[in-house]
Amino acid sequence: MSQSEKSSQITFAMQTFERIHPVEFQRRFLTQDTRLSGREFSQFRALHIVKGSISTAQGSATVRMGNTIMVCGIKAEVCEPDVKRPTHGYLTTNFELSPMCSARFRSGPPSEEAQVASEHIHRLITPSVDLTSLCIEENKVVWALSADIVCIKYDGNVLDAAIVALVAALENLKLPEVKVDPATGVVEAGAEEGVQLGIVRRLFPATFALVDDNYLVADADDAEEQMTSASLLV
Repeated sequence: MSQSEKSSQITFAMQTFERIHPVEFQRRFLTQDTRLSGREFSQFRALHIVKGSISTAQGSATVRMGNTIMVCGIKAEVCEPDVKRPTHGYLTTNFELSPMCSARFRSGPPSEEAQVASEHIHRLITPSVDLTSLCIEENKVVWALSADIVCIKYDGNVLDAAIVALVAALENLKLPEVKVDPATGVVEAGAEEGVQLGIVRRLFPATFALVDDNYLVADADDAEEQMTSASLLV
């Protein structure tokens, strides 16, 4: 038997083992203080950010973290402010995990994982944004931003990728100059760029997962998440 045939048989055997016993396959690597990806326990995957990836959005970004790909697009419209917060605009977030990103998700209403992630994202981003910078005219008109975050490819740690994509899209946000006609109250948008969204602090998320109840790893991929019993977002 040639060396190439032996290598092919070994590769086939490993692939078969991984498919039939995925947990035990991962465990074999972890017990050797290594990960299947070759990363150290504290090592994060490479992060790539492209801003302005959606031409039809006021702000957008695409983030790739290993094989996890996330896209965020922000739409802006004018509306009346809340009577209790007459100088504050609005920022809403929506997070989507569709069958397009992984076969584990189904079409229809948002999954529990998507809903929990969306709540986490909104809770984290709200204190980081100065909503008063979205005020056009006090008590009359403000900007309302709607951020849609969509997972294109799922390979673990989507929360970190979603937060990075949202922050990058907010930094890319371009709002037109807006004036309110005092006689008619009509809002008119000019051709020039208006004020930018005020970002109070920039988020740099880092999620660690407890894998197999024994190994604390950074930026777990999908296979490692299947063995995760707890996670911590820093």
